[in-house]
Amino acid sequence: MDSLEPGMLVVARYRLEEPLATDLLGVQPWAATDQILDRPVRVSLIEGPDAGLTLDAARRAALISDTHLTRVLDVLHDTGRDFVVTEPYSGVSLADLVDRGPLSARAARAVIGDAAKALEAARRRGVHHGALRPAAIRIHRGTVRVTGLGIDGTLPHSRTPATGDVASRDDAVGLVALLHYALTGVLPLAGSAAAALDPRSLSPAHQGPDDVLAPPREVVPSVPKDLDTLCVVTLGPHDDGPHTPGELVKELEPWDEEDLPADDDEPADPAPVDEPASSTGVNRQSVRVFGSAAAPSAGATMPGTPPPAGPVRRQSTGRIPRVAATGSIPAAAGAAALGAGLSAAADDTVVAVASGTAAVGAASGSVASGGAALPPSVTPQAAGRPPQPPFGAFSSAGGPPVPPAPSTPRPAAAPGAPISTTERARRFRFNPTPVVLTLMLALLVVGGVVAKNTLFSGYTPAIVQPDGRPTADSTDGTTDPTDGATPTAEAPAAVVPVIASGAQISLPGNAPDDHPELAAKAVDGDAQTAWYSRTYKTPQFGGYTHGVGFLVTLEQAAPVSSIFLSTNNTGGNVEIRATDASDPTGGTLLASGPLQPEAAFSFAAPVETSTIVIWFTELPQVSSGENRANIFEINVS
Repeated sequence: MDSLEPGMLVVARYRLEEPLATDLLGVQPWAATDQILDRPVRVSLIEGPDAGLTLDAARRAALISDTHLTRVLDVLHDTGRDFVVTEPYSGVSLADLVDRGPLSARAARAVIGDAAKALEAARRRGVHHGALRPAAIRIHRGTVRVTGLGIDGTLPHSRTPATGDVASRDDAVGLVALLHYALTGVLPLAGSAAAALDPRSLSPAHQGPDDVLAPPREVVPSVPKDLDTLCVVTLGPHDDGPHTPGELVKELEPWDEEDLPADDDEPADPAPVDEPASSTGVNRQSVRVFGSAAAPSAGATMPGTPPPAGPVRRQSTGRIPRVAATGSIPAAAGAAALGAGLSAAADDTVVAVASGTAAVGAASGSVASGGAALPPSVTPQAAGRPPQPPFGAFSSAGGPPVPPAPSTPRPAAAPGAPISTTERARRFRFNPTPVVLTLMLALLVVGGVVAKNTLFSGYTPAIVQPDGRPTADSTDGTTDPTDGATPTAEAPAAVVPVIASGAQISLPGNAPDDHPELAAKAVDGDAQTAWYSRTYKTPQFGGYTHGVGFLVTLEQAAPVSSIFLSTNNTGGNVEIRATDASDPTGGTLLASGPLQPEAAFSFAAPVETSTIVIWFTELPQVSSGENRANIFEINVS
């Protein structure tokens, strides 16, 4: 097998430039250039007799589209060698960032959270990473990128990669190990478990096979409790913690994208000021261990105390509302007053319902004032009830829990005494259930009768005259009001625009030589193939012509409101016209503007047409300084 050298062409398309460093065995990565699309790529030679396993995994990874994942662009075989082509690995790796110093908790939460979101999207498509390590997480221009999906986990081929739930758990544990590494600078074993990892690439601060992993707070005291608990539980000896990247996302939420570290050469802050203590900030707790027997919450064993509620998430943002800690609640005296006010409000509300008076307003005013002063007429003792323990008495600081007072029977009223308002309400309580059931039954009977009469009506045999028209006797005795009128046709079904073909076009008199043989590749549904124009010295086509166009023909005339172009161009100018090849610069101008890698042009109003012309009035410039237009895929709607 010939060795790779700079300048070599792979499958007559990718020109190798220089070899790249890697921390994996069984792969040779190269920086290369796509000669057709004029873009930088990363070409990896997969070595070994079982390289087909890696190629299959790379093909599945190519179907995953996420901004936080490095895309697989091509999988190919050339002269006995196997290659995988991906986007270049841009930005700075997590290993380089931690070499400057441990990240702040906010930055670590954002980095691992974004990576977990990306791997959860891949997991739902049946693709796992299997080789998470600091070099596989990169930050580029404020965006986290995960590299090696579908490739790194299948190297070397001496073992079969994990799949299903086992692979999901491995990725979740690997992400938590990288979280521990980002917070402390110490890499756990789970963060360097790639089967093909080169031992020479391990940092000196990695955990050895016989080393005991210290909790993050013992290494960096400013690490929040929830992140410390997450690392200890997940990396411990038990099968606890998140089992999928999606569960890890829920454990880490919320985070702010503004907290992501910069990918420049400035050193990281060696002693970051982390999140405030629990007395003044958020008291986070893992949702997996919330309320479990292993970690009971404060006051959970006190009599009369309800179990703790789980975190409440807002529907708009999904964030956990930040609430004040227990220490910020007023003293027990204020809590007792509030409890008394609530108890009085409850009694007074019953009186208001029975008597129809405005006592609810009085009770509400008492509660709003804090329950400090209540009229004697609405106290629990006046209503014949024992005093209730104050709200919050079981959790106030100091003293043992106070049990509720024993209930006493209500005293019987004396003969001839007036009936109290509460007793009157109890005697004259109205039960609407029988009335509702009776009404529902009546509606069912009436509906059944109407349905029977409607179902079996109008089926009298028709009497037809010799001329084919029904007689008056063929109906219910009345003539058809529409007799002699033309029947109204049903509205036709909406026509959906479907592309039938594509063709490269030029102005009349100019030779259509801008690669017309590649026109079908722009409408074949494959985003990896493309039509491209000739390369010109100037954006105005070097004076050879006044424009280059692409004709889109639909299966039938249909209303079109927008067109989408997938290109790798930025700049230039393109016009979208409702016309055909005979007059490419005529017709109706629907939209115009510069190109973008993913450009969508929406029309002011839908237009019904069977042909659309994409006309380039100015070509975009490619990296070589020349000018060329590319179209990977066209879609209309």
